Amino acid sequence: MSSREPSTETKAKIMLDEANLTFCETAERKDSPGERRVDGSVWDDGKMDGEFDQEDYNRILELQMRAATICDERMELEEKTAGMFQGTTAENAEEVMEQIKAQPDIMELACIAVTIFILRFPTAQSYVNKGHPLVLATDEYMLENSNAQNWHDYKFIAEEFGWE
Repeated sequence: MSSREPSTETKAKIMLDEANLTFCETAERKDSPGERRVDGSVWDDGKMDGEFDQEDYNRILELQMRAATICDERMELEEKTAGMFQGTTAENAEEVMEQIKAQPDIMELACIAVTIFILRFPTAQSYVNKGHPLVLATDEYMLENSNAQNWHDYKFIAEEFGWE
């Protein structure tokens, strides 16, 4: 199974995409701004039976709530992360990564999303076996799924930033 280090472009795109996706997840929550609760998540533990232990599930719910609070407070980040993602190329990835690192809320949203990913898929095999949407992705930077490279990309990011 390949586990090469992802390019800076891939890391930046994953972090920006994941930060941006938290806004979609926040919009689907059962709670509302100013009234965020751990049980406001739309995740159904029954649907995800066997994917993670209860301790990890509770941590996931807490992380989702924290992300929702950031999204409530910094709504402009949805458009900003989408624009940064669209503008990221191999040529400017180092500069984009520095911009990401300079923005604590984007970093925290990325951290939360990557941490949830690792909690949900603790091994490359669990990622492939559970049929994560990335395994079926058609995005150019997400095409290396036959050997679980996407899982390794997330793992590298988590290790690089100490998010494990």
